Amino acid sequence: MQSNKINSIVIFITITIILDSAGFGIIFPVLPELLEHVLHADLSTAAKYGGVLTLAYAFMQFIFAPILGVISDRYGRRRVLLLSLFGFSIDCFIMALAHSYWLLFISRLIAGVTGATFAVASATITDVTDEGNRTKYFGYLNAAFNIGFIIGPLVGGLLGEYHFTYPFYFAGILGLLNVIYGYFFFPETNTSRSLMRLSLKEISPLQSLKSIKRFKQLSLLFIVFFLLSAASHSMESTWSFYTMIQFDWSKQQVGISLTIIGIIGFLVQAYLLQYLSTKLSDQRLVYIGLLTSFIGLLLLSYCVTEIQLWVGITLYLLGSIQQTGFQSMLSKSLDQQHQGELQGVLGSLNGLTTIVAPPVFTYCFYLYTQDNTLPYLPGIAFAIAALLLLISLLLLLRYKK
Repeated sequence: MQSNKINSIVIFITITIILDSAGFGIIFPVLPELLEHVLHADLSTAAKYGGVLTLAYAFMQFIFAPILGVISDRYGRRRVLLLSLFGFSIDCFIMALAHSYWLLFISRLIAGVTGATFAVASATITDVTDEGNRTKYFGYLNAAFNIGFIIGPLVGGLLGEYHFTYPFYFAGILGLLNVIYGYFFFPETNTSRSLMRLSLKEISPLQSLKSIKRFKQLSLLFIVFFLLSAASHSMESTWSFYTMIQFDWSKQQVGISLTIIGIIGFLVQAYLLQYLSTKLSDQRLVYIGLLTSFIGLLLLSYCVTEIQLWVGITLYLLGSIQQTGFQSMLSKSLDQQHQGELQGVLGSLNGLTTIVAPPVFTYCFYLYTQDNTLPYLPGIAFAIAALLLLISLLLLLRYKK
């Protein structure tokens, strides 16, 4: 394929990934006010219903991610990505115009169906590159995802200060413009597609979970992975609600804080981790990371000043070095021919935690921020996450023995 055609495809895919991740992040600063407006309720109650919206989104992603991947293999990448982008725009406009909670719920279902595009985008890159330059282009995809998650909350916070619907209109219009661009400049890349019927086995999101019984020797590590993945959702589920109720932050402050968090997380993964991985073993990375994040979450749970808040979140992000160390531990536990199957299991486990954890965290936030609640603890989600990290650390110490 000609280089200029590859470049136009990569540009479209990069914009799509940025929009996808930014669209997920843009909602965080404005969701509390949107729910308060729709429900005519306080911030505490809004958090509870926000968890249900997250559940709807995550459940549809869990179901449709493998379906979209298989459909793109059968019928082509182009139509899947264009329809997904169009669905993304429709979801944004529904969120902006919604005057009832049920409309918000339906829009989150649509977003979950059409938002599972990263796998299809990755497959597109595989279609148009060879092994020599594929890693470079995959790097572009990962960078695009991080960029989107950094700018999404910032845009949401800044535009949300004028009106909480503006971020959704902005994202929806960008999505439609990308649909138009893709319609004219994004050709079909899957030249080996077929029109064979889909089987239920091929599109089942539970298929990879059946592989767990094949890896009984890793059962303890799978439990740890599930706990760590669940704990990671405490931040995205309650950060906006927590900072607004505890420190009376505005949407702009929430958006800027999430952008700063994204930048710190990127620097930790891109630079600190690269340095430490040459100095420490995988196990030491995991132990140090878990302990650091545990301390950070405890500070977040009980902080009363913004200085304590930023110290806590910084320690939590520094501790994210455990993620890479733990993934390396897992991969080294199996031979090469089972790596793909292992990643499928981990993806399914992560999908399950995305369904289960956010509603639990937001409901606990609701319970512990009621007027007559004792103890009054807005940071309850971080306290639970800290407990999950402590259990994970103890299980890993047992696994080592």
